[in-house]
Parts: sequence; structure tokens; C-alpha cells
Amino acid sequence: MSGGPDESSVRVALRIRPQLAKEKIEGCHICTYVMPGEPQLVLGKDKAFTYDHVFDMDTQQESIYTHCTESLIEGCFEGYNATIFAYGQTGSGKTYTMGTGFDVNIEEDELGIIPRAINHLFRGVEERRQAATEQGKPVPEFKINAQFLELYNEEVLDLFDSTRDIEARKQRSNVKIHEDANGGIYTVGVTTRTVTSAAEMIQCLKLGALSRTTASTQMNAQSSRSHAIFTIHLCQVRVCSLDNDDNVTDNRLANSSEINEFETLTAKFHFVDLAGSERLKRTGATGDRAKEGISINCGLLALGNVISALGDRSKRSSHVPYRDSKLTRLLQDSLGGNSQTVMIACVSPSDRDFMETLNTLKYANRARNIKNKVMVNQDKASQQISTLRTEIARLQMELMEYKTGKRMVGEDGMEGINDLVHENSMLQTENNNLRVRVKAMQETIDAQRARLTQILTDQANQVLAKAGEGSEEIGNMIQNYIKEIEELRAKLLESEAVNESLRKSLSRASTRPSLYGGPGGSFSPALLAPEKEASDVIEMAKKSLEKLKKKERKKKKRVLSKRKCRTTTTSEATRRQRRAATTKRARTRMERRRTLTWWETRRLTILTLTNWRRKKTSRPTWPTSPARSPSSRS
Repeated sequence: MSGGPDESSVRVALRIRPQLAKEKIEGCHICTYVMPGEPQLVLGKDKAFTYDHVFDMDTQQESIYTHCTESLIEGCFEGYNATIFAYGQTGSGKTYTMGTGFDVNIEEDELGIIPRAINHLFRGVEERRQAATEQGKPVPEFKINAQFLELYNEEVLDLFDSTRDIEARKQRSNVKIHEDANGGIYTVGVTTRTVTSAAEMIQCLKLGALSRTTASTQMNAQSSRSHAIFTIHLCQVRVCSLDNDDNVTDNRLANSSEINEFETLTAKFHFVDLAGSERLKRTGATGDRAKEGISINCGLLALGNVISALGDRSKRSSHVPYRDSKLTRLLQDSLGGNSQTVMIACVSPSDRDFMETLNTLKYANRARNIKNKVMVNQDKASQQISTLRTEIARLQMELMEYKTGKRMVGEDGMEGINDLVHENSMLQTENNNLRVRVKAMQETIDAQRARLTQILTDQANQVLAKAGEGSEEIGNMIQNYIKEIEELRAKLLESEAVNESLRKSLSRASTRPSLYGGPGGSFSPALLAPEKEASDVIEMAKKSLEKLKKKERKKKKRVLSKRKCRTTTTSEATRRQRRAATTKRARTRMERRRTLTWWETRRLTILTLTNWRRKKTSRPTWPTSPARSPSSRS
């Protein structure tokens, strides 16, 4: 359950009371007309007003309660405040509509809004307890309190105070009106009665209604001389109900946990029976009745100023005069605050009350523009639990979007929606469009087939008619045969198309090289098994890897052998160059020897021998004979 504020307009219903016997005797005409089937009223000839509900003179009490109050009682069980108040001139049926005027011989179908709401409230309590018992859940606890206040001459009086003296109305009241930190209005010094049954609460309502100030005027024999506010406070402690939008994980955790989470909801329902606006000239009031009428009109004037300030768009930013009257102070939550409010405008259909009816209609029309900020009244723990649940649901949804790829984080760290999601949505839209087109084409084909069948049947019937053998039975039989033939032909065409597509796919599969090593692309059931397929792919990958490694090793060996060949070739070339240089020098010497003279040859021979001897003497040799002295050598 969400505790966030939600704007709700004040709903306005219009009720037209039947003409009184006195008005009929005096010859008063009806000046109101309700448009059939529309919530619109025409006053006089040209003044039209539109409201949420318009109830004509013959409308029953039950219909008014069903349209105006039933949903408000159901909202109280969900923690929403509610207010319903009746407004109109004196003698227009406000007390009868609200049900605060108890007669001895009142019938059940004439019960007003408050008695019906009380019965509905306690019936809903029993239904919720019974439903919890059947579902095996803890039974919710309900606590219902009631207060009954009277605003008489701008003094707040407690109608449940049995010790209060009748003469104490003229004294100053001890009831105080305060405002809490959240802007809610509460009263101090008021008697609060705890009730456990509908009969007990109706009895309290009767006692308070009998204590209310009433008097007789020329316009109403039993006129209410004060504003009455009957308030019901509902407090319930129940198991937290999981919303349908919560995540599956949250539900699974809630189901696995044996500890139930409880929430406390509070709601208050104001039933306001306003005193009727009146003119002293018509009521003929004097003395205390005149003072009461002036006080009533002052309170209604302050209420009208508040409605104008809240309903007029140009005055919404201005100050709202709640403190001008205790009536508007008590109804501060109901007008522009935290409450679902319904206003019932009661009018008279007689033409002598034309101006009062027109003012009431204008008054009610301004109230339709008021916007209330409605929110659930939960305790702080329940609000925190509700907030955390909402946050958990949001985070789980976001996590699911990340897992499914719908949401992604870009390179710059910014979150965004994946393009595939947009593409997928576009493809889904296109798929839906194609389905619609296929369906339309199928319908067209069926229509054309039926038309073709009819044409062929007519042709066959014409041929038989010319031959003189035609009849209705034969025509029907021919039509059935032709229809069956056309259906079989369509199925045959469809089968041929499917066969052709399968043949093409088979030919593509046969021409494609086999991934699993089978000859000619043959596929065996064993190889097509998922495990075998995965293992074969792994084996093929290993073989490919071994082949790549062998190729790499061969490549390395080839590079090394080339390097060795280059080295060997270089050494052989060097030897060949040296050998060629030596041979060249030898040839040069031989050519020189050939060209030298005899003397040069002899000289060269001597030099050569001398060099040879020098080289020989420079080598170490072992002496083989004693050395000769110079003398002996000579």
C-alpha cells in the first residue's frame, strides 16, 4: 500500500426534496428540471448546472447512500479519511438525508446516511474477520470510537456529555481545537465513546441527536439551530497485504517466513449536518432565534469564503481563511486537506425558493473545484515497511532489466536502454502487424474460395439444367463436393510448399561440409545428440590446434635450415675465393718465369734458394754432428 498523496476532487451531489403539502396548497410551481440520463439540473428556463450526481424528487434514501457514501466506508478500511456534509437552505431536507433526526415510527427504507453507514461499517468488520479466519490468517483487530459535536453560536459543545446542563449552552465551552505536526485537526475535551456493535453506536447517535438544539420557525417546524458533526474513528491492526505488483522474490520470502508483519491503519469519518441558511424576513425569527440565525449565516459565510479561496484558481495561492470560524476550523481536513469529501446540496423545487436554490447551486458548483490531498493514515513503522517494499520491488525490477539485457551501462558510465530492446519491440510490433495481415489475407482467401465454389456450383447447375437432370439435391451435393475439392486443393498446395522448402533445406544441408566428420554430410542420431555434438566439436578443435602447432614447428625448422645453408654457402664462397687467389698468383709467377731471360731466371733461382735456406736455418733442428769451427770450414 502506497502512502503517497493523491489528488482527489470534492464530489458534489444534488438532491431535490419533494414538494411539501403546504407548498402544494399555496400553489407553488416546480422550477427545477433534471435532464434524463445526465447529472444536470436546469433551474428556471436557462440556468443549467452539472454535478457528479443529481437526485430527483422521487429518489430513495438507499440510492443516495449507494452513490455517495458506500465507497467512502470501504476507503476507511484502507486508511483513508472521509467527510460527507449536507448543505442547503432551512427546510430543504438536510437532516432527513443525513439521518440525524430520529422519529418514533421511522421505517427502514427511510433511514438516512449515518445509520446506513454504521450498519455498513460493522458489517464490513465482520466480513473481514470471517475472511481472515477462512484464509488462516491472524484476525484483524478493530477499535471504533465515536464523537458527536455541536457548533451552537460559535461554541463547540459535546453532545455525549451527560453532565452538561441545558443552560450551559450560554456559557463558554471547554472544547479546544488543535492542529498536529502533520496539519491534522483534533479536539481536546470531547467525550469519546468506544462502541462494539452497530446497535450501540445508533443508540449513541440517538442520544446525541436528542440533545441537539432545535426550534420552530415559520419555514421549518423543527429547524436545526446548530451545526452537528458526528465523527467515527476507526483503528485497525491487520497483516500487511502484499500488492500484486510486488516481485516474485518478495512473495517467496514472505511465504517462507513464519513471522507476519502487521500494519496499523487509522481513519476518521465526519458526518456533518449543517444548519440551513435562512433569511430573517422569511423565518420571522426574533430574540434568540434571530441570534442563532445570524450565527448560522456567519459560519456558512466563512465556509463559503473557504470554498471560494480553494475553488477559484486565481485565489489558490492566497490565504485560506480557515480560522474565521470554528466550523471551517473543524472542517479544515475535509476542505483541501487529507480527506475524501462529498457534499450533498439539498434544494427545494418550489418557485418561491428560487433565489435560495440558485445560491445553493452556485455554492455547490464552486465546491467541485476543490482539490484534496488524500493519503493513507499509517503508523511510522507501516509507512517505512511500505516504502522499503516499494524500493525493493523497484530494485528487483531494475536488476531483472540488467539480467535480461534491457538496461546497460555505457562506456561513459551512463545508464541507458539497450538498442536490442528497441529493436525487439519494433520486431514484435512488426510481427503483430504481420499476424493481422496474415489473418486478413486468410479471411480474404476463405471468402474467395467460397465465391469460387459458388461460381463452379452455378456453372455445374447450369450444365445439368441444360441436360434436363438438374435438381436442388444434386445442386447441394455438387456444391459440397466442390467445396471439399477446393479445401483439398488448398491443403495440397500448402503441402507442396512445405515439401519444397524442406527439399531446399535438405539440399543445402547435404552440400554443406559435414561439421561432424561424416561422409557426404550424413548425420547420425548419435552424433546429433547434444553431448556427442559438444564432444565432437571439442575433438575437432583439438585436432585443428595440433595441426596449427605442427605447422608452426615446421616453419621454425625451415627458418633454421635456411640460416645454416646461408652460413655454409658463405664459408664455401670464401674458400673458393682464397683458392682462386692462390691459383691466380701461381699462374702469374709461372707466366713471369716464362718471360724472364736466363740471367733473370738464374738470379731469381738464387734468391729463392737463399730464402729457402733462411727459413730452414730459422727452424729449430737437432744437431747430428759436432759443429765445425771457422778454421776447419775454411
